[in-house]
Order: sequence, then C-alpha cells, then structure tokens
Amino acid sequence: MEQGFYPKRCTSISLAETIASIEQVLTEILVRVPAKPLVRFKCVSKHWLSLISDPKFGHRHTLQNPNPPVSAVFCEKSNRRFCFIPIDFDHMCGAPSTSINTSNHEIQNPYPTGSPPFNPLKFAQNQYHADIQVIQSCNGLFLCRLLYSPNDPPYFIFNPTTNQFSTLIPPATGERVQPSVISIALAFDPSKSPHYKVVCLRTIDGSKDGTIYHIVIYSSETQSWRILDSSFKRVSSILYSRVLYWNGAINWLGMFNEVAYFHVDEERDGFVRLPPHLYDRVTESTKYRYFLESGGGHQLHLIDIFEHSVAKFEVLEMGKDYSGWFVKYLVDLDPICRRLNPTERYVVLFIDQDKNEEEESSSLLLHSPGKLISYNLKCGTYKSFELTPKAGVKDHLLRVEPSNFQYKESLASV
Repeated sequence: MEQGFYPKRCTSISLAETIASIEQVLTEILVRVPAKPLVRFKCVSKHWLSLISDPKFGHRHTLQNPNPPVSAVFCEKSNRRFCFIPIDFDHMCGAPSTSINTSNHEIQNPYPTGSPPFNPLKFAQNQYHADIQVIQSCNGLFLCRLLYSPNDPPYFIFNPTTNQFSTLIPPATGERVQPSVISIALAFDPSKSPHYKVVCLRTIDGSKDGTIYHIVIYSSETQSWRILDSSFKRVSSILYSRVLYWNGAINWLGMFNEVAYFHVDEERDGFVRLPPHLYDRVTESTKYRYFLESGGGHQLHLIDIFEHSVAKFEVLEMGKDYSGWFVKYLVDLDPICRRLNPTERYVVLFIDQDKNEEEESSSLLLHSPGKLISYNLKCGTYKSFELTPKAGVKDHLLRVEPSNFQYKESLASV
C-alpha cells in the first residue's frame, strides 16, 4: 500500500513564529517610509493603524530617519488662509544640475498642481474658537499659544504630520501673586529621546518686568511640571520671545546679538557677549533679523539685514562651545533684488545643507512673491522656482513673513 503524502500540520508555535517573522519584515519596511505617507497607511487595516500609532514604532522610525529634510515653512499665525510654503527637495534637486550664474537662471516648478489650500494651524479652532500663534518649531513639533492671549495659557504642542496636539498649562504657585510668563520654549531631540521638555520662565513677583525669574519644566515622559529650586536674574537686553533649541540648550537672542542660554539636561544657564570686532553692527539700523538653527541642529546662525543694504549681508555662526559669533558667509543678493519689482521684497527661510555633500552645497532658501529661491552660499549662484498657484492665494504677496518656522515630518507623540 502506497503511503500518501500529507502536508505537515502547522503547530501553534510555528504559526506564532511565522506571524512574528512577517511582523518584523513589515516593520523593517515601514520604518523606511517617510512619515507623511505612513499617516495615510494607517487606513490600510486596524493592524497597520495599531503598528504605526505605537510610540515605540514612531521613535524607531525617527532613529531610522534622523535628519529629515524641511518639508514646509509655516507662517507665524493661523489667521491666514494659506499659512505655509511646501518645500519639495526631490523636485528641486531634479532641476538641471548645471551651475546657474546670477545673470541667467531657469525657473522650475517643483510642486504638483491641484492641491487645495488648507490650514493645519486651525487645529484648536473647534475647541477654543481662536487663532493660533506659533512660538517655536523644534524637530517636527510646534509650540503654540492662542493668538490674542500672548502671555496666558493654555499652550499647545502640535505635530502637523499626525495632526495631534496636547494642551499645557503651567502650574499655579499657590501664592496670592500669580507669576507672569516671560518666555516658554520647547526642547526636543528625537535622536536622544522620544520625549520632549517645555521650559517656562516666570517672574517671581508677578510683574512682566520683574528682574528675577524661576524656571518650571514640563516633561512629556512624566506628564508633569517641576519647579527648579534656584532662581535666575533676567537680562534686560535679551529678547525672550526669540527662542531656539540648539546644542542641548534653549537659546535666547539679545538686542545686541548676545545670547543667553539654558542647558536643559544640566539645568544651568550661560551668556555669550558679542565679540568686539562685531560691535559696529549694533549701531546700524536693522531691518530684518533671522535667528536660525541649521544643518539638522548642528549650527546656530544669525543674519542681520540692514536698512542701507538689504542685498548684502553676513551670515554669523555660533561656536559649538559658545565661544562666540564669527562670520561664516558673505552674501550678495544684488542680482536677485534687481529682478524684483520695486514693491516686492524677499524673506529668508532657512539654510539647507545636503547631508550627502560637502559644505559647498549649503544654500540659503529665500522666498519672494510667487517664488522660492535657492542661493548657493559658496559660489553665489542661484536657482528660482515658481510656486504652484493656490486658489484664493495672492502670489503677488508673500506667503510667509520674516517670522517663519521650519517644519519637518515626524511621527513624534505629543
């Protein structure tokens, strides 16, 4: 009698191993997909929704993609119909790669057409019926507040990629005189931790002009506030509204280009004065000032554009050890400015450096009405890209103002 062939029955152990193996392969694939498509992939199935929504997956995705490019630049306030400029580096880099000199350049269109205008900053409209003001952007997360309540809570941590936000209210002191917030800042480095901290400076005597302040710190890991024991002296020349997270610290810019900082993990403060060879700058009339974090968090830059010379300026860089400002680049935008109409102007967006290239690829991204301009900081050449028209958007005007914020796609939990 011939023995028939019967397939081997799959045991529960081998089935579990097979499922685990498939899960691992799926995870390995998905962590390599950009954040924005992953949000759409949540609709594939309940399983994909659970996997992609898991904070552990989000953190692993961030570690797999440690330096995402800037995806858009947002304006400061949500009371505009179209509040951001999309940045598509794939299309921009796909433009002709030959060097284009400042007297003869091509115009490319890097954006797909047909997408209607929308406003991600309207996230709190249903709950608060108010517009939002962005205070700071930090590695994919935005710190915001209600537009017409600038010094009062609530504050918000918002992720434009996932469209999720959390509400923060600094703790009351229990004292009769309530403290006044002079600055609030976000510290988030996803390469070190999936959690963020919010640093709040409050005057002790309750006045907005108080000279002594204390610090309260919110941790998303513990979801609680902690008041530091020590107090700090306020520096009158520091503009505590100008804030950036860089080098593990919250940094505030002063009227004379000095910098005050608070190292978040070490919980210590510091101060950097303007070097003597740059003193002449502070006596000039500044038209626009840009305080920028660049190179994926590796550089801190300062640009002052003066009334008498809007086309020529210096880009200063801060020493990594807070050794002070030094001149990094000299910029001449005369050929660009000559092409603008007399009523038009430009704004600086950010400094971009190709992570696969050398410093020669560093570019200054600018915006003028209806256009993006990429200016090579090493050789002075530039390329101009037309923005895709949007319904209801007037492209003879700027889409964002000098106070603008970088946005990077992120699955970070808020």
